[in-house]
Amino acid sequence: MVKIIDIAVRIILYIIFFSGAGLLFGRYLPQLFKSSSRYKKGESSASDKSNGVFIIHIRQLLRLNMGRYSGSSIYFFIAVSAATFILSLFILLKLFGISLFSILVPALLGALPYAVLRIRLTSLQLEGSYEAEALIAELTNMYRINNLNMLAAIEASTASLSKSPHSKRSLFHLSLAIKNYRTTEELSHGVDDFVAGTGTEWARLLGINIIEAIVNGTDVSQALDDILSELKEIKSIIEKDRRANNEAFTLVKFIVPAVYILSVYGANKFFGFTLDKFFSYQFTTALGIKFFMAIIFLSAISFVAMFILKKPKFDY
Repeated sequence: MVKIIDIAVRIILYIIFFSGAGLLFGRYLPQLFKSSSRYKKGESSASDKSNGVFIIHIRQLLRLNMGRYSGSSIYFFIAVSAATFILSLFILLKLFGISLFSILVPALLGALPYAVLRIRLTSLQLEGSYEAEALIAELTNMYRINNLNMLAAIEASTASLSKSPHSKRSLFHLSLAIKNYRTTEELSHGVDDFVAGTGTEWARLLGINIIEAIVNGTDVSQALDDILSELKEIKSIIEKDRRANNEAFTLVKFIVPAVYILSVYGANKFFGFTLDKFFSYQFTTALGIKFFMAIIFLSAISFVAMFILKKPKFDY
C-alpha cells in the first residue's frame, strides 16, 4: 500500500511539473515553430510540399476534428503526445525496470492522443454518412434552383441543412475553399477535406462532380440524381445490417465486464483466494498490475471496436 501511495504522489508531482512547464513555455511554441508552421491563405500548396506526409496527415486530422486549424496546434499535439510518452516511460521504468512492457505501454499511451482523434473522426464520419440522402437531395435542388451554379447551391444548402449538422459544417468549409482557391490543386485540397469528413464512396463521387461543375462548368445534375437513387436503393440493406449488429453487440457489452467478475469468483472458488488476497495480488504486485493494465487496454479496444462496428457506415 505504501508503494502505491508513493507512486500516486510521484504521478501527481509529475503532472504538476509538466502542467507548470506547459503554462510557462507554451506561449513560446508558436514563435519557436513560426517559420515552419506559417499557414496563410494561398500558400497551402507550398506548405504541403514543404511538410512531410505525417505533418499533412495530422493537420487534416486536427482540422476535421476541431473544425478549424492553427499553425501551432500541430506542435501542441506533438508536445502532448511526447510528454505523455516520457512521463509514463519514466514511471514504468521506476516500477518495473527496463523491459518490453515498460517500453510498449508508454508507446501506446503516447499514441493515445492520436487514437482519440482517430476514434472521434470515425464517429463524426459515421454520423455524417447517414446525412447523405438529405445532403445530396438538398444540394441537387439548390443546384437547379440556382441555374447550375455550384457555389451558390452549396451556400444555399449550408443555410437550409439545419437537421444535418455534420453536412452543414462540411459544406461551409467547402464553400470557403471554393471562394478562396487560386489553382485546381487548392480546390482539390478543399474537396479532399470535404470527402474525408465522411470517408465514403458517395462523398468521393460527389466531390468529383463538384470539381467538374466548378472548374469546367459542366451540368452535373444527372450525376447527382444517380448518386441519390443509388443511396435510396442501399438504405434498406444498411438498416437490416444495423439491426443485426445491435443485437449481437448488446450481448458483447455485457460479456466483457462479466469476464473480470467471473475471474474474481473463480479465484475464490477454485484457488481459495479471499477478496482481500485477490485485490492485494492484483494491485500490489508487478505481475498483477501488468495483468490489470492488459485487461483495461484490451477492454478499451473491445469497446471501441464494438462502437465502430455496431453501426455500419452509410455507403455503397
